[in-house]
Amino acid sequence: MKRKLITRDQVERFVEKRLKEDKDTQRLERSQLVLKKFGMIPQDYDLHTEFLRLLSEQVAAYYDSKTKTVNLLDWVQPELQKTVLAHELTHALQDQAVDLEKWGMAGAKDDLPQPDQQEQVVEEAQAARQNVTEGQAMVAMIDYTLAPAGVNILTAPDAVNAMRVAMTDGKDAPVLASAPIFLRESLLMPYTFGLDFVREVHVKKGKTAAFAGMLERPPIDTRQVMEPDTYISRQDVTPPTIPDLDKLIAPDYQRYDFGGMGEYDIYLLAKQYAAGTDARTYYTHWRGGYYLAVRAKAAPKDEIALIYFSRWDSPEAALAFATLYESYVPKRYKVPVGMAPNASVAANEGGITGFRWDLGQQGTVAIQTRGSDVLILEGFDDTTANRIRNALLHDTSRATVSTAKP
Repeated sequence: MKRKLITRDQVERFVEKRLKEDKDTQRLERSQLVLKKFGMIPQDYDLHTEFLRLLSEQVAAYYDSKTKTVNLLDWVQPELQKTVLAHELTHALQDQAVDLEKWGMAGAKDDLPQPDQQEQVVEEAQAARQNVTEGQAMVAMIDYTLAPAGVNILTAPDAVNAMRVAMTDGKDAPVLASAPIFLRESLLMPYTFGLDFVREVHVKKGKTAAFAGMLERPPIDTRQVMEPDTYISRQDVTPPTIPDLDKLIAPDYQRYDFGGMGEYDIYLLAKQYAAGTDARTYYTHWRGGYYLAVRAKAAPKDEIALIYFSRWDSPEAALAFATLYESYVPKRYKVPVGMAPNASVAANEGGITGFRWDLGQQGTVAIQTRGSDVLILEGFDDTTANRIRNALLHDTSRATVSTAKP
């Protein structure tokens, strides 16, 4: 095993290089306008600079799967390095077993030839696999920490939960503590939900299933990570069919960014839009979704319109999410004091109900439901909005959940 002690300058150069080369990071920066549109980061937020600060603060050591090297920090005392080393050596073992570079980037499905559908599936699969790698490493690290007391992650759940809380309280990480919810939660997710996921599978199916078995059969999406029973029972949510979106927005708009919206994204929205509310109220009912950000051809470069389609397990869950989303509109836009949305009533539009905000020069925000589907349109002219609505909300196909024997 190659190993190296590195300096602070080397850590900063590594983080900067990762920001430039990592596809997920590049995607995050490209999605900056989308994140601002959703209200997940402030309008004046410099995502690149703050993400660089976050990563520099959080790196305690790292395993580089490209060079097959464990890198430890030369200013940390050896006794403290031992715990970190338990984590990083787990990554080295994973790499020897499956080749993390290739394994972490897999997840495409052969029966989804349409690029947009493939992209939403692959994004979710790769996020889920990151939770596996970090979750397994967290379990190994915690077991190493607890071993002197004669207990482990299974026999001392209270100690494990206390360590999990300490990891997220931000006392020793001021940059993390002050970061927007989206960045803070996204950075911690593989370590928190990943830990819980691996631990739950370990409890219910044994160590082999939680380690070697999980590398052989990784979770397919963040739903399976956040709800481990769906992984164990092999529940698979079929992604919604996506029409030709470029045709729907033509000729006045052109594509800027597309992405899947998985169960973890619902968790993030709920944390942002309804602080203090149990996010499980919403995310456990998710059954698929995606967004498309577009630009009007005559609009400024920093101005986008947004399509966000989501599917839920019941009309009641769809309405609850639509109501949550609508409640945060005034905080994302400069809404005049006392202004309220226009509630649209069903009946004459094929069962479509919802809310509409007419915000003058800021455009229109329409939040509409039909059955278990929710369609959100922001910033479109009425002609294009009607065309999109007719294509997406009048599609009678529905998501299904299939269960195969473990």
